[in-house]
Amino acid sequence: MMLNASQIKSLQPGAHADAGGLYLIVRDNGARRWAFRFTGTDGKRAQMEFATAGDKEGQLSLSEARDQARAYRLALKKDGIDPRHKKRIEDNASTTFAEHWNANYKAWCVGKHPDEEKAWQRSLRDVPSLHKLTLQEIDTTHVKKALEKIWHEKPITANRTRGRIEKVLDAAKVERLRTGDNPASWRGNLKFVFTSARKLNKKKGHASVPYAKAPSLMAELNDDPTRVARCVEVGILTVARSQEIRLMEWTEIDFKKRTWLIPGEKMKIKEDAEQKPRDHLVPLTDQAIAIIKTMPRLGRYVFPSDHTVEHQPFFPNALTNCIKRAGFDATMHGIRTSFRNWGADNEKHNFRREVLEFCLAHRVGDEAERSYWTSDMIKRRRIAMEAWANFVKPPD
Repeated sequence: MMLNASQIKSLQPGAHADAGGLYLIVRDNGARRWAFRFTGTDGKRAQMEFATAGDKEGQLSLSEARDQARAYRLALKKDGIDPRHKKRIEDNASTTFAEHWNANYKAWCVGKHPDEEKAWQRSLRDVPSLHKLTLQEIDTTHVKKALEKIWHEKPITANRTRGRIEKVLDAAKVERLRTGDNPASWRGNLKFVFTSARKLNKKKGHASVPYAKAPSLMAELNDDPTRVARCVEVGILTVARSQEIRLMEWTEIDFKKRTWLIPGEKMKIKEDAEQKPRDHLVPLTDQAIAIIKTMPRLGRYVFPSDHTVEHQPFFPNALTNCIKRAGFDATMHGIRTSFRNWGADNEKHNFRREVLEFCLAHRVGDEAERSYWTSDMIKRRRIAMEAWANFVKPPD
């Protein structure tokens, strides 16, 4: 038998059924709450209290409670939305995209590269049109509009931003702050409205120096008295990536073993998400150690910038500009290309391909092969690095 309005205030403690899963819960202390009983998407029976019963502000009358219960039934039947999720979304309906992004991104950056937080901040600045939208109202049209302004200008960066938007919205769904498909997903969604970022980014490789001219570059750098020149020299001798050599720390160097251990979080290549990033051990040649020992220990970094008040590493463009001042059009990454070509053409040593790839901290082989191949080939790599050092910077 359905309830009537006069019973709402007079019924004794207990659970009193109305219709369509709506119940009035009366507690011993007199509190009266509306509840909705239903069979969830997992097949289990559940009950959810959703409002206080009454006619005052902030309370729901019998007719209003019936309307709300009807909305829960329709959402469950038509869209498969659990009423508990729907209620949480309604309770947090004012949470904006920017608020949820700022509340979570720092936790996602823990254990990653020091610049990861800045990358997330830049991504948020790139999509201002999403900032004030609530999590539930964002759809594919909103995401497309936000990304199309930067997709052709900087496709790789735009795709990373898309991935971060997707992660934010996935997290919101897990936290029951939104429902439905992710409007930022690529497969079966944005793939049909945007050209692949990789296709848009097809271009020539990083500017490199013909390896025959590498000794001339080192000679020019030797005449440059600045710290950044020393940083570039050691970067060339170790064929390290720009971010790795810029962030080199004194604690990572073992002068007795003549090695430099780059922590996994600084490496470009990471292992699977469930595993920790792998460290990379770099053999140091006599030439590299001699340059490193000329650097004063001013703090954490071996090559701190001399253009900042605080102890900080150089910015990426500082190394490229140093090479340009030496009269060469190349990047640090391009120098790695020079090394790889030198190693491939070197008939005297006939280096194995795997040795050269390991020197560059590249993955070699498929997943099965890597699972059995645990050696870091440090002895073979030392031979290759010493030969490279003697080529680009012959001993006095």
